Amino acid sequence: MRNRRSIVGMVLLTLCCACSGGGTGPGDVTGPVASIAVDAATTTSVFIGSTISLVASAHNSSGATIAGQTFTWSSSNPLVATVSSAGVVTGVAAGVASISASIGSIVGQNTIAVSASAAQLSCANVTPLALNVGDVHQFTGLERSSLCINGGAGSEYALVAFNSSLDTGTTVQTVSLLATSTVPVVNGPTPQLIGGGPRVSARRVPRNVDFEMRMREMERRELNPRFAAARAWYAGRSRSFAAPRGISAITNLPPTPVVGSPLSLNGNATSACGTPQPHGATIVAVSTRAIIAVDTLVPPNGFTNADYQNFAAAFDTLIYPLDTLNFGAPTDIDGNGRVLLFFSQLVNQLSLPGQGSYVGGFFFGRDLFPLTSTATLAACAGSNVGEMFYLPVVDATSQYNAYFNNKPIVTSQVLTTVVHEFQHLINAGRHLYVNTAATRLEESWLDESQAMLAQELLYYRVSGFAPKQKLTWVTISTGANANGAQLDLVKAYLVQGLELLNSYLSSPETSTPYSNTENLQTLGAGWQFMRYLLDNTTGTQATFSRAIDNGAVTGFANLSNVFSTSLPALASTYQSWAIAQYVDGTGVSSNPAYANPSWNYRSVLPNALSLTSYPLRIRPLTPAVPVSVALRGGAASFIRFRVNAGLTAQIIPANGIAASTLVTYALVRTF
Repeated sequence: MRNRRSIVGMVLLTLCCACSGGGTGPGDVTGPVASIAVDAATTTSVFIGSTISLVASAHNSSGATIAGQTFTWSSSNPLVATVSSAGVVTGVAAGVASISASIGSIVGQNTIAVSASAAQLSCANVTPLALNVGDVHQFTGLERSSLCINGGAGSEYALVAFNSSLDTGTTVQTVSLLATSTVPVVNGPTPQLIGGGPRVSARRVPRNVDFEMRMREMERRELNPRFAAARAWYAGRSRSFAAPRGISAITNLPPTPVVGSPLSLNGNATSACGTPQPHGATIVAVSTRAIIAVDTLVPPNGFTNADYQNFAAAFDTLIYPLDTLNFGAPTDIDGNGRVLLFFSQLVNQLSLPGQGSYVGGFFFGRDLFPLTSTATLAACAGSNVGEMFYLPVVDATSQYNAYFNNKPIVTSQVLTTVVHEFQHLINAGRHLYVNTAATRLEESWLDESQAMLAQELLYYRVSGFAPKQKLTWVTISTGANANGAQLDLVKAYLVQGLELLNSYLSSPETSTPYSNTENLQTLGAGWQFMRYLLDNTTGTQATFSRAIDNGAVTGFANLSNVFSTSLPALASTYQSWAIAQYVDGTGVSSNPAYANPSWNYRSVLPNALSLTSYPLRIRPLTPAVPVSVALRGGAASFIRFRVNAGLTAQIIPANGIAASTLVTYALVRTF
């Protein structure tokens, strides 16, 4: 330290000489800068609102000080501490920040700790916060270390802590809070808001979302490196599809195949480009937009040829126009202008008996890649080389499991699966062959959010409802239209998505709408956020959903481009969506930023799933009982408390250290 201080003194003396017009003398050290030291004159701690000065010194490879250098100063976290061009550091909020001084690529650093002073931590020295019912208050820097709240005549609050990190949910931030003078709430809104009308008597077994997420990740891992080769094949292939070209079974078919024609398809669902498992199939129906093929080994007493023709008609008249309007036109690499729907017991076998979830079918991106390789072309040996889906068959005797023995239920599952998987097909095809500025498939979480949106749009189409109608349980469960009873449509097309949303709301602190490795919770949260984002954007919704599927970039960058917003503003939108989880449907706030214009989830969710209350997890905040929560990126904690009349409550970090500034706090007065 003594040597360093003498070095600092030499630097200051040299700088003073330079300021008075002096230059580099014959005895001064010169040469390239090898390292930089950043030192504080007295301490590396600073209070919020106060300043300290840092001094930088440059050194050569021998450690000698090089005088007369100009440094560029920066802070790793300006929300905690800022630094001037002269090295003066100002504390902004409790936390730590790394302060850097650099010359070109050479950087020196020192860590600064920012804390609140004793006076700032005392409610006796500040004006306590006073809110009106419905107000939403974002914590300032000092309030993150100590928030004082005026109880007035008695007031109640919901505190929403949100991890705003946009890193696909991997960064975990710890929230630890301690309160004084708080008590449990005694007034509404309660967790339960039940509307009238008949309730759904039985909940559906959920889809095995983990299977689908693993498949999406396998696609990105194995297929993204093949993008350039596939595009080269696509650009150079023959444009005439009138004659068989020997590439795959699908492309060997004529554009309008004859019913009864045989073909062989790879049905391996666990490998993208290796170990093909060919299965014989037969064409059973052909329509304007669909080809229906059925595995030759399906169990008896299942779908009839008339049923398959009905699926083809539903694809033509309902699903194809719905998905292409909202997500764009599919590719047509097999040249037949149709999508092949392959019904096979192979899909049934993916659901293990008694596991509590089922695989309802899938799209596999490998089928959009060329089949054979050349010296310069890395292809996908498992590809069927055509636009297609894989779907289950009726298993009347439960030969494989009990998930597909009810024909009417399997029928509705097929339609829901097809509209979901068709979005995946469109998304992959447009990223691969249409928008050649794209360099990879879409991130799994955003791709799945779009597919869940497709399922919701199918429900709107068959029920006659539309977005932004603030649907309640009474509205969607009573009455009838030309398509049948509304309650039956809820069971067939909506309950599955609501089950996923319930999974998210039950565990919002560990769930996120943007993780590539999650399952039920990610799909539920991702769907709800996509609906929230579209509902709170001016313009035709289909324009935005189509733009996402046609993005030149992926993930957050794609959303940022499509909705013309910066990444910090996108993070703020996610936080507003999190606040809406609690506020919307309660009548507490009229702010549209905290509303879901399409749905009253507090009314719909408990009734549709036969729950006893709205499932959002709430934590109490009582005196001297710390609340400690680990939040993933995109996750939120909902904390409730009351301040009785005439009292002032205080909320501070339980361990004395404020959470990372990635964690945002919003306080909502509810009563």
